[in-house]
Amino acid sequence: MITGDILHLEAYEKQLPPFISQCLRAVRDFDFASVPDGKYELLGCTMSVESPATEPEEDRKLEGHKKFIDIQYEIRGEEEWIGVETIFDSPRVVESYEDRDLYFFASHKEKESKVYFTEGRFAVFFPEDLHRPLCQGKQGKEILRKAVMKVPVDKVR
Repeated sequence: MITGDILHLEAYEKQLPPFISQCLRAVRDFDFASVPDGKYELLGCTMSVESPATEPEEDRKLEGHKKFIDIQYEIRGEEEWIGVETIFDSPRVVESYEDRDLYFFASHKEKESKVYFTEGRFAVFFPEDLHRPLCQGKQGKEILRKAVMKVPVDKVR
């Protein structure tokens, strides 16, 4: 997993695979203010722009993907945290939707890290990075605006 501030993207580029770097630049330059929530194509990848609500941690599931890398970008709002765990710590799938490349995993919360995620932050989740998005914190429920870009693993390897 790689996370950072989109305003300082250039500082991360040496760490990023070239195509992921291109995708992040495309996300940074996208005019989110001029589009409604929906699906958009960028660089041959699908990007969902959505306005979800945060939820209590116990209502959120630890998820992962096999065929896609998730690039998540917080357009507006404060997702107090995203839980992160490796697939090596939680390899057991408890629910799967292969057609959507969406797998939910048993969690070992004592091994889960919390990543603070607020406006302008991005995260790149590789198939080895399980994540629990949209967790609310002390401030309670918040409506966000965020983008999730699905990058086929084949485009990066």
